[in-house]
Order: sequence, then structure tokens, then C-alpha cells
Amino acid sequence: MFHLKLIAILFLAVFHVSASLAQSPAPLQNSFVAKGEKQIAKAWLANPTTRYQHFVLGNRFEASSIVVELKGGQKHQYDLPTDLVFEDRHLRLADLDQDGTDEIVVVMSSSRKGAALAVFSADANGVKLKAQTPHIGLAFRWLNPAGIADFDGDGQLEIALVQKPHLTKRLEFWRLTSNGLKQVAAMPGFSNHRNGSRNQLMSAIYDVNKDGVDDLIIPSGDRRSIVALTLSPKSTVLKSWEAGGPVDGDFDLRVSGPTPQLIVTLANGVKRTIELD
Repeated sequence: MFHLKLIAILFLAVFHVSASLAQSPAPLQNSFVAKGEKQIAKAWLANPTTRYQHFVLGNRFEASSIVVELKGGQKHQYDLPTDLVFEDRHLRLADLDQDGTDEIVVVMSSSRKGAALAVFSADANGVKLKAQTPHIGLAFRWLNPAGIADFDGDGQLEIALVQKPHLTKRLEFWRLTSNGLKQVAAMPGFSNHRNGSRNQLMSAIYDVNKDGVDDLIIPSGDRRSIVALTLSPKSTVLKSWEAGGPVDGDFDLRVSGPTPQLIVTLANGVKRTIELD
């Protein structure tokens, strides 16, 4: 009996736990609660840990759990094994496979192999890992998501991310398929994060060329210019604007006025207004 209990304890220590909750942990400090319109009411990162000593987002902790509250009020928690953390402050909700339910998109990092983009499902049975990109390959290597939209006009959603925004600065687009996440396009020379910053939203989605297809707006590799690009019909830079200095803050897209505007914050604190039309 002792050996059976020991095996059970070791199993829980090595593998994740996805469990229904009566009470749930509080959201991770300096993180954001995602609110959904489909089966997920709310989702958040929780349970800080210092086991991964990278701290690319400024705080000396990362999340070890995802908590999901479904529309019916049921709550589930997904706990990572000790060699992984959620190196993120946002959970992104999107129906990637068009089945009427949202998936959860988040950065998941390995203590040995660095970051990967992970997609989780959530329903009455709990939270499950559905797909992920390969890990970058080295510890302390990170990626930052840049947006989720139909960037090529084919009716399917793509996830944009910048792999190693402080080093190689490679923009990639991934799509969820029946065989997992598939990379569909890549372009060099973009960065949507400053190392040590809490600001992860240095990008925006807007149809710049008015062709009915969403475009991605993102800083150049040195963050001194703002670039609009499309995947329709191929990867193409549509337009660029000089920022007047390195960008260092979340983008503020304003489309309700007569002229759509993007407000960007520079490293010196100055806010710059870019007219998109």
C-alpha cells in the first residue's frame, strides 16, 4: 500500500493536473483576466513560481497554472509539471478550429528548451493541451504573440508571433490544423517587446489597404518604425511609418473617429499618433 501511495504522489509531481475547483487561486500579479463570449466566461494565469529564472516580463515569477471558469460556473485548473511555466501575462481566447468553442493561446516555456506557443481546450471535462509549436530549443529563449486573425483571407485564423523578439526577431504565422499547429508564413526583422518590459501588446490588427482582409501592424526590428503587412495574397509589407524613436509600450488602436489612428508610446514616454488611412 505504501508503494502504491508513493507511485501516486510521484505521478502527480511529474504530470500536470487538470481538476475541477470549488475555490480558485487569484490571478497572477500584473496579469490580465481574459473574458469570453463562448463556453469560457473567464480565464486567468495563477500560482506564481520562481522555478524558471528568466523573468523576461520584468517580474521575478511566472505562472504555473491556468484557471478557467465556464459559462455555467464550473471552474477548472490546469497545473504544469515542474519543468514548465507559463511565461506570459495574457491568455488569448479564439475559436481556432471553428467548432463553436474558444481555445486558449498562451506562451509555455521549458527550463531546458525555451518557449513554445501552446493551445489549450476547455470544456466540462477540464482543460487540456491541444497543440503546441516546437520549443525554440534553448533555455531563456522566448516568443511573444502578436495577434490572432484571418491574415490571408482564406476564412481560417492564423496566430502571429515573434520568435526571439530581442535576438533573431522572426515574425511567424501559425494555423491550428487536425495535425496540430502548422507554420504558414514567416518574415524576418520585427520585434514586439523590450526585454524586461511588462508590455506585450506592441501590435495591432486593422485592414490598412481596405481589401477586406485583416493586416498586422507591428514594429520593425529596431522598434523605430511601424510596419503594416499582409499575407494576402502573399507576405507583403503594405506601409510603414517612422515612430520618431524606439517604441516601448502597448499599442492603442482607435477606429471610432473619422480617421483611424494608432497611438504608440516611445521609450522617452512621448506618445505618437499615426493616422492609418
